[in-house]
Amino acid sequence: MIDSPKLLDQFLNSGLATGVVAGALGSSMLGRGGLGGVARIGGLALVGTLAYQAYQRYQQQQGQLPPEQRQSGLRATVGGMFSNLPGVGDIMRGTAPQPPTGSGFATTAAPAAHQNQMGQALLTAMIAAAKADGEVDQEESRKIFGEMEQAGLTPEEKSFVLSELSKPLDIEDVAKQATSHEIAAQLYTASAIVIGQANDRERDYLSKLAQRMNLDQAFIDELNKQIGPQ
Repeated sequence: MIDSPKLLDQFLNSGLATGVVAGALGSSMLGRGGLGGVARIGGLALVGTLAYQAYQRYQQQQGQLPPEQRQSGLRATVGGMFSNLPGVGDIMRGTAPQPPTGSGFATTAAPAAHQNQMGQALLTAMIAAAKADGEVDQEESRKIFGEMEQAGLTPEEKSFVLSELSKPLDIEDVAKQATSHEIAAQLYTASAIVIGQANDRERDYLSKLAQRMNLDQAFIDELNKQIGPQ
């Protein structure tokens, strides 16, 4: 069995995820030289918390959020360029309140089997998003595997990553995993944070993914307030 949370962290640290996470969070908050700090906070916590916050805002806007949950986890904790990223500072420091158990959002408090299932889904989404503007070339693949080799991946884990990198881009591979609105929100979030300065092909991919997973534009707007419009 693959350790998908570990693979997710390694992918974010590989240099292929060059969008919002690497460009903004990576250089300004995690320091130079990749996203090594992700290993400390965990990719699951990053994606799950950002998606949870945006989804709460969306539900509150739609009048769907229970009164006892309103305003929960929505405070901005850092200034400057991160003032529009609610909770990111706390996530990086490991002090952010994670989504509650049973919320449907990724959390390190969830059973290992659930974390592994969610991690694999998010990893699939991120690799697909990285390929949205074209094929991953051999140089990028070599860089990824060079860094993952140092992480001591098992043959099964290497095989999984190689398969995901080499297969043709198919939006259905991502969308079919969206078995709930909460999972769909996280799959979209994982995709969006990989794509930074989106070109037309990347914007088209995100638009089609949202449509395929039946995500409201209102949720996407709330997410974009956190990570910036794509």
